[in-house]
Amino acid sequence: MVTKGLRTFAFGIVSVMTPIYLAVLGYSPFYVGLALFFIVSGNVFSNILLTWYGNVFKRRNFLLVFSVLMLVSGIFLFLSSSLMLILPALFVGNISTTGTEAGPFQSIETGIIPSLAKENRRNRAFGTYNTIGYAMSSLGALASSFPYYFKMSIFSFRSVYLFYGFVGLVLFIVYFQLKNIEASKRTKGLSPLRKASKKDVRNLSLLFSLDAFGGGFITQSILSYWFYLVYHVSLKNLGLIFMIVNIITALSIYGASLIAEKIGNLRTMVITHLLSNAFLVMIPFAGSLAGSLAFLFLRQSVSQMDVPTRQAFMAEIFDENERVIANAITNTFRSLSSLPGSPVVGLALENGIIYLPYIIGGGSKFIYDASIYFTYRKRVK
Repeated sequence: MVTKGLRTFAFGIVSVMTPIYLAVLGYSPFYVGLALFFIVSGNVFSNILLTWYGNVFKRRNFLLVFSVLMLVSGIFLFLSSSLMLILPALFVGNISTTGTEAGPFQSIETGIIPSLAKENRRNRAFGTYNTIGYAMSSLGALASSFPYYFKMSIFSFRSVYLFYGFVGLVLFIVYFQLKNIEASKRTKGLSPLRKASKKDVRNLSLLFSLDAFGGGFITQSILSYWFYLVYHVSLKNLGLIFMIVNIITALSIYGASLIAEKIGNLRTMVITHLLSNAFLVMIPFAGSLAGSLAFLFLRQSVSQMDVPTRQAFMAEIFDENERVIANAITNTFRSLSSLPGSPVVGLALENGIIYLPYIIGGGSKFIYDASIYFTYRKRVK
């Protein structure tokens, strides 16, 4: 819970600030999209490593290595404003474009939480875990306006990345204390998965990929940049907006766990997600900043209620030795599927097609909701 809070606080800052920083440096929307592409690519690579070697290299060792990479990334981003150094630093830093995460830290942590909580308390454990994440991300989003108070100077942006590196160092110290989180079977690759589980991993990877493909068009970084370009919202106000966004999300997430205890994880996932997608596609058609923000806030009131329920849904399907690998594989496919979003949105915004992210994002997610419901409605509680 502590590491989740520290990490998402840092992610909340950089997910809002990074596209604005690149714009201040003079890079076009295409290069902003390219930078976000490198961030997601880094998460893909880390999850692939975790998939094949998570139980061999040990989970704690991976957490320590990824923490060091956060530190290295923060230092490089502090030292240079050259795209030739920024892009590799974004790749290795396991940075988030969403304010929360789908990277290797979460793959490991959501894999071990079910073994630390009683079965009838897993939903609430995941609810607490994600509520902390979004609550701290909201504070991070507010803190992203820090450079605004220093006249958007380049040094003020860079100093934030130095803080990001410091968070990586703190994570290293905390993770160093962790014990008893390793799998009982130290096997490589997919071998811990049962035959039936491999089929579920394949099906869920395809389904989650469809969701993530749409999500890649509407990450927090992209939304931040979209409001900056379309409505000329300042970094100061962007920080406030996304603080509110994440507070709303944090409040809704814990409620999702309570609802799921009554109607089940799958129904909670699908019903809330369908409603959020309806609000999502209305954002660019509102015609004003106030209208777009209203639909954004409405969307956030239900959009992430599927996160803790999806994690608990995964715990229903996979056993203790399978969960980290299953999370890593599905998160890898989620990240891979989200890759096209950033560069396509960058090109679209450069050519004035401001509606594209929402139409593609919402449409893909509608199809995902229907598909996962009819695939698993007879399998889970």
